[in-house]
Amino acid sequence: MKVTVAIPIYNAARHLNVTLDSLINQTMPSNEFEVICVNDCSTDNSKEVIESYSKIMDNLILIDREVNSGGPMIPRNNAIEAARGEFIMFLDNDDFLGEEALERLYNSAKENKSDVIYGKYVGVNGRHVPQSMFKKGNRLNADIISDNLIYSLAPHKMFNLSFIRENGFEFHPKAVVGEDQLFVMQCYISAKVITVMADYDYYFVVARGNENLSLKYFPAEEFFFSFNRIMEFIRESNLNALYKKELKIAFLNRFLHASRLKGHLLSGLLTLEQKVEWLNETKLFFNTFVEDEIIPSLATRFQYLVKVAKDNDVSKLLSVHRDIQKITSNDITRVENGLIYANLKQLSKECSYDEEFVVNFKNTSNVFINDLFFGQKEFIIRGEFVQNLLINFDVHYDLILVHRNSGLEVSHKNESSISKGNFEFVVDYREILFDENLIGPWDLFVEASIGGYTKRRRIGASRAASVAAQKTNSNISSFGHNYSIRAYFTKPHDNISLDVKIHS
Repeated sequence: MKVTVAIPIYNAARHLNVTLDSLINQTMPSNEFEVICVNDCSTDNSKEVIESYSKIMDNLILIDREVNSGGPMIPRNNAIEAARGEFIMFLDNDDFLGEEALERLYNSAKENKSDVIYGKYVGVNGRHVPQSMFKKGNRLNADIISDNLIYSLAPHKMFNLSFIRENGFEFHPKAVVGEDQLFVMQCYISAKVITVMADYDYYFVVARGNENLSLKYFPAEEFFFSFNRIMEFIRESNLNALYKKELKIAFLNRFLHASRLKGHLLSGLLTLEQKVEWLNETKLFFNTFVEDEIIPSLATRFQYLVKVAKDNDVSKLLSVHRDIQKITSNDITRVENGLIYANLKQLSKECSYDEEFVVNFKNTSNVFINDLFFGQKEFIIRGEFVQNLLINFDVHYDLILVHRNSGLEVSHKNESSISKGNFEFVVDYREILFDENLIGPWDLFVEASIGGYTKRRRIGASRAASVAAQKTNSNISSFGHNYSIRAYFTKPHDNISLDVKIHS
């Protein structure tokens, strides 16, 4: 048996036919895979639907639980225990697979000796699904950090069954929130080979209406159960120290971005008493796993939350959060080591503080091209670059020319002494005509920098009405070759680029 498809089922009669039909239509022969449906005491006619399909699917197995487990964790474990395939794939009872999914994934897993393998997700009915890990194409031996796998922790993957059993991995029955993340992170960390396939639409994730867990309340201790164990697993793993640190930072960024923690602590969803409970657990989590020295490595939009949460003061957390939403350039005190600092003050009987916080994430920017001139030997760009938090600082501007095919960057320094927020670049074409292989499009950016902080913006789409691309400039001689350069506006984004051609 090549593959076991495991489907936990609870009250899925309305859409179970779509899920099972996608398995009937698989290109993998039915005698090479089995489908285990674990009915978790459904109160609709899900069981009858499964039994009707068993008459036309000789590879369908029904496990009919006598006690409802309260979630998909135990049904998935039941399937792991009963599975006979070399690999097991978890499929939700309202999702479906592309017709070639099982065959493609199995063949690739065997060829690459994969412990974990999964393919491109497709959202249905407006469902948002992760895509960043598929942008590089097929990744036969993907990395958790560099391939962004940290943002794909749903269990909709195929796993080597021996790998799961040998490591004793299961979906923790006490994990009410994040049980899939705990299981998948354990597999990621322990796997020798993780394969990601982007060459086919493998798994179709269907929007689940109002079943969204974010609408339900869980005690904080239950919420943190899985995430505490993920952090413990990272800490106790055999990964080298540097990779372990970077993986911890990557997971924390993912956790703070995708979990409901900020929404519960900072919104009106919870009562003050509930927020106190949640903040107690949050402080414990951060004190245990987030050392002060790694806070600056987190995404800047989370740093204030971690820093203030460690004080375990709900009033201060809510007040600092409100103050940060109202930050202006007047609050900025310094820019150092790539970080923009704002000083926030409050003095009252209930809550007082006078502290600096990192506020990079509140800095917005706008770049506008006032003038664009292309001559025979050089081109000139004049414009404005404004950042809402840095209008009182002297910012340096560079023009960055990026060769689209190779990624090579050429930086042109702005030497002009002009007013704040304005730039002027006078660029000799020969600055990018030094290698006959660097033909094709060059994209233009302006980069603003101060104190190690940089903001790079593509230019051209926002421009004066008088700005227009000029005719092609031909017969530009550089390093023994003749070139032509055509300035044009890209489609569909309408930015400025230069197209370089070489002439013999």
